[in-house]
Amino acid sequence: MGKPRTIPKFGIVFAEKVLGILLLSIGIILTYETYTYPTIAGMVGPLFIIIGVILIAFGVILIITKTE
Repeated sequence: MGKPRTIPKFGIVFAEKVLGILLLSIGIILTYETYTYPTIAGMVGPLFIIIGVILIAFGVILIITKTE
């Protein structure tokens, strides 16, 4: 016999979705601003774009996944 399934608390699910939206928005802003003004970022511009894309991916994963 397996473990009985428990329903996740609403607060945990809500916090996960809010964190996903926050990471997604920060990633979008970071990527957009770095891509729009590459001279201001200088040599680390591509690094900021990569970090922004990673944040976007984490945000999408947190929004899409189901908490169990």
